[in-house]
Amino acid sequence: MGSTQKEEHSDRLTDENSNIPMLHLCNGFLGGVGKSTLARLFCERFIKLDRSFTLVDADPNYNVARAYDRETVALWQHKDVKSSVSSIGSRFGRSLADKVDTDPKVESNLLSEQIIFSKDVKFSYLGDRLLDIIYSVKRDLIVSLPANDGIDLWLDSNNINGLMENGSPPFKVVNWWCSFGSGTSQQMFVDFVTKYPNLYHVCVFNLGITSAVPNWDRFDPLPTLDKLSQDGKVKIANILPWLADPAILEAVDLGTPLYEIVKNGYHQKQLNPIVKLKIDKWLEANWQSFRNTGYLP
Repeated sequence: MGSTQKEEHSDRLTDENSNIPMLHLCNGFLGGVGKSTLARLFCERFIKLDRSFTLVDADPNYNVARAYDRETVALWQHKDVKSSVSSIGSRFGRSLADKVDTDPKVESNLLSEQIIFSKDVKFSYLGDRLLDIIYSVKRDLIVSLPANDGIDLWLDSNNINGLMENGSPPFKVVNWWCSFGSGTSQQMFVDFVTKYPNLYHVCVFNLGITSAVPNWDRFDPLPTLDKLSQDGKVKIANILPWLADPAILEAVDLGTPLYEIVKNGYHQKQLNPIVKLKIDKWLEANWQSFRNTGYLP
């Protein structure tokens, strides 16, 4: 699919009336680059719009699922089903496989289910449950990926790039690649784009990491990435610097959704109106950056 085709189709990616599911991959090559934060920002956006979506948390720490579906995470922990090949035994992480078909949450706003991606070719089929979900729920999906996730094996084994080349694919895939700006991270994104040209690609610079990396020049795009952006083959977005409120950061780290903090406060204390306004502005600014790509409602 050429860049012109992508530009022509990009505005339709967020059409609420479309029955083509969008698969949003929160991707990146390291832990701590912002994948979980990005997934949570997407969840907050869909919840604010009261728009149905499916959350798939493939990270063994399931930080995103814990924030929005504690009941499911508790079930995973109770059954000792972990998102790693070494500890899942014969269940292969599918102890919740029937949840998609039976849980009423599927018909409302949110479903969290444990999916496993492996870098080992022998276990690449473990992520195939994701295809079952895509075809059964027929709505936008947000996938929070772990570091070194093996998503490339899933894409390869299911020929997703070839499937997206079809003029009318059954679903569309947006690769949201979180980067802290390093040349290595950017080059890995460029390599991923080159390998899977028929996906939609966004490089998300996590500017919130500048508290530890104050050199803003670090976020200048590499010439190869800049060329892809100018050619319309990739989009650029940002995660903005975080709110400097230790209590809010603590609440978020413990798995409390921001919309819940704004509504109910934290530590049994209500937020003052100024803090609420800051959170709302931070959310809106991030969402605007994502919406500018044309891939998020």
